[in-house]
Amino acid sequence: MTLSKQLIALISGMFLLIFIGTFWISVENTRSYLMLQLETQTQNIADSFGLSLASHMQRKDIAAVDTMVNAAFDSGYYKSLTLSDISGKIIIERDNTSKIEGVPAWFIQRLTLETPQVESIITTGWMQTGRLTIVAHPGLAYKKLWQTTQQTFWWSVMAFVASLGAVLLLLRTILHPLKAVEQQALAICDREFPVQEQIPRTRELKRVVLAMNNMSEKLRDFIHKLSDRAEKMHKEAHEDALTGLRNRRAFNTMLESILHAREEGMVGSLVIVRMSAFADYNKQHGIQAGNELLVDIAKKLHEISMQYSTAEVFRMSGTDFSMLLPKTDLVLADEVGRSLSDAMNALAITHNIEELAHIGIALFKDGYQMSEILSDADAALASARYMGVNSYAVQRKKSEALGNDAWKKLIESSLSHKKIELLGQPVFNKLGEVLYKEVFIRIRDEFGEAIAPGVFVSMADRLALSEQLDKLVIMQATELIEKNTTVYGVLAVNLSVYSISKPSFRNWLMQHFDKHSDLGNRLIFEVSEQGLMPHIESAKNFVDLLHSKGSQIVMENFGTRLSSFQTLHQLKVDFIKMSGGYTRDIANHGDNRFFLQTVTDIAHGLGIKVIAEQVETEGEAKALEKTGIYVMQGYYLGVPELLR
Repeated sequence: MTLSKQLIALISGMFLLIFIGTFWISVENTRSYLMLQLETQTQNIADSFGLSLASHMQRKDIAAVDTMVNAAFDSGYYKSLTLSDISGKIIIERDNTSKIEGVPAWFIQRLTLETPQVESIITTGWMQTGRLTIVAHPGLAYKKLWQTTQQTFWWSVMAFVASLGAVLLLLRTILHPLKAVEQQALAICDREFPVQEQIPRTRELKRVVLAMNNMSEKLRDFIHKLSDRAEKMHKEAHEDALTGLRNRRAFNTMLESILHAREEGMVGSLVIVRMSAFADYNKQHGIQAGNELLVDIAKKLHEISMQYSTAEVFRMSGTDFSMLLPKTDLVLADEVGRSLSDAMNALAITHNIEELAHIGIALFKDGYQMSEILSDADAALASARYMGVNSYAVQRKKSEALGNDAWKKLIESSLSHKKIELLGQPVFNKLGEVLYKEVFIRIRDEFGEAIAPGVFVSMADRLALSEQLDKLVIMQATELIEKNTTVYGVLAVNLSVYSISKPSFRNWLMQHFDKHSDLGNRLIFEVSEQGLMPHIESAKNFVDLLHSKGSQIVMENFGTRLSSFQTLHQLKVDFIKMSGGYTRDIANHGDNRFFLQTVTDIAHGLGIKVIAEQVETEGEAKALEKTGIYVMQGYYLGVPELLR
């Protein structure tokens, strides 16, 4: 029970007790007064009536006495009247048998008025001539008592209601700041840090509100300072100071993460952009002009990368830039190569340079080594030099590309025939229990060979089939959960950013949750940070919708963007899954340990759980535990298994 309800109940009880006591005392006092008044008046009447009868009794004029008795008795004030001589012989006797009108019978039974019986001796001189006995009738007294009781009751009720209303109003005024404090505390737990503007006048409440405001401001400042410090150190370690692009170190981290994402069967392409005769340009135009040219190239590469949600651009060295394009094939690589070649030609004209740069593109897939990919990219660069000014070349020696029509046919066939296999890899908590299983999808070609999901998921996005694919995976995961709840527990489905940004998909998902009422805490979703950042408002709405259904969301590949910490404040995700590039070989990378420790501190301060992926060895698991990360996923802990 809330404090306000407890106070209201206590005050109401006290008021009710006071009301009952006051009412009862008032009625009892009125009753006692009426009884005393009735006895006194009856005695006075008996004495005066006896005196008026004395002369008639002396003359023994019974007719006159009878007339006077009748006149007095007919007034209705007496219940009985008896006139007897001095020896006790009854001369006249009257009884009033009429009922008391206007007063409820239960009231008369509850509040009995004792009717007084009085006697008066009739004397003439020194001689006693008779005895007059009168019993008063309580009718008028009961009527008076009933009227007084009614008036007292209604007055007490009105006073009680008015007093209680005033108290409730006062309590609401006094306790309103406590309600605001409660909302403020809940907001802090929800990763918001509001400050109450209205300070109550009550001293104790004022202190509570000021203390909460102080705590909220300090928590907000602490989280922001910690985030700013970590973001600054992260940028210094992974960002090129001149161009603002990510540096060679960040490139190595991301490419390692992509190559070791075995459960996704990752494929992609590496683009190397190498400037020509940059030293001569510096000598001719000066270092400042050279720096401006580098910045212009970086901007152009960034603009092109923004057309592809998973693309990242890096400055590898003084004259080398690179672009990583996960989940790409030969068709997309050619498209990117043409865009970059056209961009270099345009920049060359702007800066009055005949030859600005060449572009080499290397395709890679699961099982490749970084050295092999870089070697292929160098070979492609060499080919580009022979092909002409600002040209590009793609290393095709191991390409397994399909055309758009072939991909569309394959994916649509898999969707229509539900030929999608689900694999689950466990995520373990601190106690070694399976927190949930992440679902990976796999399709097969016409020969029954498994196709790595990296490419066909990307192709589904390009062919506007990602929404259908995500719906099918969710329905299949739901069937598995409802089929065997003890085996599959909680499943996590990876969603495309294109799906969550569409109102049609969000509406379908909410209807799906409504049809499966117990699904909310059994099905969670993973969305990449790279996918969430460009669609922050859609992501916020999607997270709120999931929480309204009792579901949760994981932001995966956290740390791949330099603006990562901003998303922690903007999105109320339940988990963040660190990019595998930070967790691999963590025992030998002190900078990564510090970064992970900082992220963990910030996340825990915001009530977010941190997951480490691609944990491959016992040493990595122990090193991660020292940073405060206890939720892990990787081949050291458990491999993906087919879900049936």
